[in-house]
Amino acid sequence: MTAKEFISSLFDQWQSGESAAFFDALADDVQWTVRGETPISGTWAGKAAYLDNVYRPLLSIFTGPTQCRVHNIIADGNLVVVEWHGETPTVSGTLYSQDYCWVLHVEGHTIREVVGYFDTALVTHLLTATK
Repeated sequence: MTAKEFISSLFDQWQSGESAAFFDALADDVQWTVRGETPISGTWAGKAAYLDNVYRPLLSIFTGPTQCRVHNIIADGNLVVVEWHGETPTVSGTLYSQDYCWVLHVEGHTIREVVGYFDTALVTHLLTATK
């Protein structure tokens, strides 16, 4: 299975409502960079650091799963780029709607690195409006 096929299968599962497979595929020592100038921006070394500093703060605002819709998956060897749209219900009763572009470095069936791009104004508003 190529890196593109592997990532495509993970996002197919996510689009069907199951995001756990994607997060299970992250290496324990994954390097995840959240681009921009937001409260959750930075480079996180390790799955636990990413989950603690990025994912859990978002989960405290979200009231349901993120519905994922993939627009494009492009690959060159072990480098895979996924352009996707997500919509997630929030504690304020609104729907958080965001476009993402994730650059993934894959080794075998493991995601070793992620660089995430998104609308930073939207995520900053999300994180500051609910406090």
